[in-house]
Amino acid sequence: MGQTMVEKIVSRHVGRPVYAGEKISRLPITKLFFNDVIGPPAIKGFLENFSDLFAKYGLTPQVFDPQRVFFIPDHSVPAFAIAIAEGIKLMQAFAKERGIAMYKEGDGIEHVVLIEDGHIVPWDIVLGTDSHTDTNGALGALAFGVGTTEAMYAMATGHLYDFVVPESIRFELSGALPTGVYAKDLILYLIGTMGAGGCSKRVAEFTGEGVRSLSMDARTTICNMAVEMSARTGIMAYDEVLADYLKDRARWPVEPIASDPDATYARTVHVDLSALEPMVAFPHKPANVTPISQVQEMIARSQREPTPDFCPVEDDTITDAFLGSCTNARYEDLVIGAQVLRGHKVHPDVNLIVIPASRKVYERAMDEGILQVFIKAGANVESSNCGPCFGSHMGVLSSKSKMISTSNRNYKGRMGSPEARIFLASPATVVASAIEGRLADPRKYLT
Repeated sequence: MGQTMVEKIVSRHVGRPVYAGEKISRLPITKLFFNDVIGPPAIKGFLENFSDLFAKYGLTPQVFDPQRVFFIPDHSVPAFAIAIAEGIKLMQAFAKERGIAMYKEGDGIEHVVLIEDGHIVPWDIVLGTDSHTDTNGALGALAFGVGTTEAMYAMATGHLYDFVVPESIRFELSGALPTGVYAKDLILYLIGTMGAGGCSKRVAEFTGEGVRSLSMDARTTICNMAVEMSARTGIMAYDEVLADYLKDRARWPVEPIASDPDATYARTVHVDLSALEPMVAFPHKPANVTPISQVQEMIARSQREPTPDFCPVEDDTITDAFLGSCTNARYEDLVIGAQVLRGHKVHPDVNLIVIPASRKVYERAMDEGILQVFIKAGANVESSNCGPCFGSHMGVLSSKSKMISTSNRNYKGRMGSPEARIFLASPATVVASAIEGRLADPRKYLT
């Protein structure tokens, strides 16, 4: 009986064949990472719960494998409050004492730096203290977010407990994306098609010739937002694109992985990439998706049929734009944004914030003159961090704000005031909109 990638990964790590629906009492993990939101309470919980046990054997409390645990301050950095600074200090001390890798403030976002530094490889089982850990599935890994308690126990034992092997939905992609249409448009289209709960508790496996046409930056964008249709995670097979990316980068052994031809899926969804156009998600849910050509119809519908998750939108104007987050702030995203913006200015009524996803991306974009394009056009460029994505700092929205963002969520109050309106789109659409001061089609800037 054939197996999906997820079934294969779990089987290897538990030492026997397993299939969807089976409950694994102790699932071994290979990588575990913490951010500055969950890291400090997880460390405190670890010390409170395991210190006595270690002391009983004359030992200092230690994590299951210091080489497989990472601390990455990214959500609220540079620290803007005493409590945040104290939490980061705790992470630094804990990591130093135990030989754990500790990234610096400004090094980048957790879902970006571990990938670009070669820590994630096919067959990994990756846990992170953030729901967008599914980003790592683009490298053929089983990766998903966990909460404080599960992360704390995983840190001590190297296991996740009572894991149910999920079914997979196969997304068969064909063709290639047209000019002005990007990976963000594809995943928004899928979320809109499937609905917010359309992949609930299942794995979104992306396959087909269409995947092979996508870069690694594009693939991570797609897997990053699989959770927005309630997927357990997203995943993609090993191929020549991934092989080239991992060459001279991977710090762990690399082995190909793919699902068996006769693997069983809950469902198969076919998508022709060539038929897509730029997409926009309306507030307050990523599944409120419309093609850019139908924005006016969507506005009218929001006024005619409002719901708590689909609020009324008065018009297509915007006040703020954000090119950043773990979804869309990699090198290629900045290149695309600069390509649209070059020769233009940010609209006088729009605040455009640009935050590269990592220090390495920032430095490359600076060396190649990409950041200068944004700065000279009137954008604010900040050091690498999550920024306004979760409404903490560097662009918190007021009650009258209307933000178009490359981030992954547009829930009510997500980026500031609950009265603000948040639209989601690709870097090209975000920058085009920042130029025009309204939701705009980027294709006119790319011909």
